[in-house]
Amino acid sequence: MILITNVVYSFMPIVTVSLFGGRTQREKDRLAEAITESVCKILGVDKKEVVVIFQEGPHGNFYSEGVRL
Repeated sequence: MILITNVVYSFMPIVTVSLFGGRTQREKDRLAEAITESVCKILGVDKKEVVVIFQEGPHGNFYSEGVRL
């Protein structure tokens, strides 16, 4: 269980999005809103329970099929 601001959550979906750096804050806000809506709809949880985390990295840190992107 997690205690956040005096509210106890027993089920908190955490979605982690890894992406190249350079996206605007507005793009990340819109993506987080869309992900949150989908998670709520599919898992039947309240918005306040959904956490979206963005992990941004430089292009040199991402590989596909063993090749740097």
